[in-house]
Parts: sequence; structure tokens; C-alpha cells
Amino acid sequence: MIFTKTDIDYWFSIEPYVFVGLTNKFVLLYNTLDGVTIESDKSEVIDLLRETLQEDNCGVVLLTNERYKQKDVTDFINELREKFMGDIIEIDLSKGKPVQLLPYFNFPNKLEIYKKHNFFPFKNVLKNISEIAIYLDTITNVTELISFLQSIQESLTFKIIGDIGVVKNYKKLLSYFEQITSPKIVICSYKDVIALQPAFENNFSYKISVLFPIDEQRWNHSRKLLQNQTLSVEYVFDVSSDEDCLQAEQLIDQYQIEKYRLNPLYTGKNISFFEQNVFLNKEDILTTSMSIKDFFINQAINIYDFGKINIMPNGDAYANLNQPVLGNIYTESIYELVSKEIKEGTSWFRIRNQSPCNNCVYQWLCPPPSNFEIEIGRPNLCHVNK
Repeated sequence: MIFTKTDIDYWFSIEPYVFVGLTNKFVLLYNTLDGVTIESDKSEVIDLLRETLQEDNCGVVLLTNERYKQKDVTDFINELREKFMGDIIEIDLSKGKPVQLLPYFNFPNKLEIYKKHNFFPFKNVLKNISEIAIYLDTITNVTELISFLQSIQESLTFKIIGDIGVVKNYKKLLSYFEQITSPKIVICSYKDVIALQPAFENNFSYKISVLFPIDEQRWNHSRKLLQNQTLSVEYVFDVSSDEDCLQAEQLIDQYQIEKYRLNPLYTGKNISFFEQNVFLNKEDILTTSMSIKDFFINQAINIYDFGKINIMPNGDAYANLNQPVLGNIYTESIYELVSKEIKEGTSWFRIRNQSPCNNCVYQWLCPPPSNFEIEIGRPNLCHVNK
């Protein structure tokens, strides 16, 4: 026991850098400075923290001596103080009730005001865009596409996806991109690699997708093309089984590939592979370093989708390809497309506010919902239920 005085009441508070996850049966405190946590399923501790988090209490509640003497509360406060996550002070040492500035999250209120009054400042709306993904095939209209892209600010990342070689006038499109300084990532299968240098090299890079089994002849051909260029290359291995992972490792070792990642691929028949390699457990969640800002971001936006627009070969635009179409770039402006996503869309603001995540203390520690949840048909991909 840290305190020995009797019949003394205290003011109880938690530090502003501590995030609290709270349900009716469980509580989690996460210290964003060092990643240390405290967990409890004790009803008295849960009630104490629920009162503390009420905005009217300004982060401070009265802790009576009688309440403090309860073993569950005493043990909790001792651990809290040892981990520098909160404190208690004698009420006699304060002239009045102290105030603790807790980092309350209120972004949704601002968003609802914008939606209600149908008002989105033009400049602010367009500043939300960070990435444009352009899908190409034989029906792509290069002239119309360039006309649309010219209406967008250049401080973005452009992803050029597909077999560029089948696009009529593709060199005209690449010439347009060559003139701007924005990062351009050419994403294609190893079977569809084209040589960008020397004509097109201004801030271009490659992202090469690999799906097993590979065609060795075309693999070797693409390797030669890429080795003759100085552009950055990242390999993305689409893996749907342990065997695919093993093959990817063999290719990485054999060809000394330095920049790569494994991308899990859901086939509809490999849920056990996902459960073993993609689903999160408690240790995965708690070992992720989080700041208070990170918690706020997870409560506001989907970091996988936010700020991103996908343009299909026919001009249809999506915030996420698994969600409804926003419109078409040949008939609607970028402002209209982005405004629609903010007001009506289901991608940029798709967060973990649905069951069962909204009843879990790890709700905002987990990354936001990804396309895997949509493809698999589950709201959460984890082995946790707290």
C-alpha cells in the first residue's frame, strides 16, 4: 500500500496522454508515451473510469476514502501511479476541484455540421485528396483522362495500374506525367512490364505484382527489362497459401530482391490461411505503437481509403472499388466526386463503429476496416473478444 492515512478523500485523474478503452465488462488503459497498458475487469474500476471520462467531470472525480479502501480500486490506483498513467491527491491540498485536460475527440460533430448544411469549402475539399489511382485497358480515353487530370493539383501520388502497352496513345499519357513532379507509380504484373527509360523517368517507379504460379520465361524477360533501368522497383507477391509464401521467399533469395512485400490474397477457400497469417490477436494489437493522434485518426477516417480516388478505364470513379460508384470523370468534376464521398460515401469514413468492434476495448487500437473484411464478409478479422 502506498498510502497509509485514513479517512482522507482524494481527487482522482488520469493523464492526458493515456487512452482509455471502456466497455461494460472490461477496461484498457494505454500509455501513448511508452506503450504500457493496464487491463481490468473489476466493476469498481470500470465505474470509476466511466465517471472520470464524462466531459462534465473534466477528467477529475472525487475518490472517497471508503471507495479507495476497496481492494480492487486500491490495487488499480497503485498500478496506475507506478506506470505514470494517473494520480490521486488529497482534496485538502486543493482549493477546489482540479481540472484535467483530457483529449476529447469531437471531429464527427464538425463533419455532421458540414453534411447538415451542405457546405464544404472548395479548397478544403480538394486538399483531402492525396492519391489518384488510374486503371488502364484498351477502352481508356487518354485525351479525356488527361483533361480531367489537369484539373487536379499536382501535389498527389499517381498510381498507373494495368497493362500500359495495350492503351492507345499510352506514350501521350506518360508524356503528360513526365511533365509533372508528382510521384508516379506504375503498377502492373511482371508479365506486362514496359521499359520507361530513357524517355520517361521523372519520378517514376515500379510496383510489380506477382501471382503464382509464375511463367518463368516472362519472369526472366521482365527481370532483364527492369535491370536495365535505374528506377525504383518493389515486388508485391500475391500469396494465398503457405506454399505461395515459400515460393516468394525462394524468388526473393534467388534474385536478391531487396524491396518487396507479401500481399495476402483471399480466394474464398483459404480462410484458415487468413486466420493464421492475417487475423490479429491481442499481442499483435498491443505491440503496435500508438499516439493520441493515431487514436483520433482511427475514430475519424479510414487510413486505407481516405483521400484516394480510383478511376476505371470507362471513367467511373470510386473511393473504394468495393463500394458504390461516385460518378464519372467525363461528366463530373473532381470537386463533385470528392464532395459526394464526404457527404454520402461509405469509404473514407468507414471506421470500426459497428458490432462487434464497437463493444471491444481494442476498438481504436486496431487498424481500420480493410478490403479483406469486405471480401471475407466479416466486420472484424481478429481472435479477440473484449
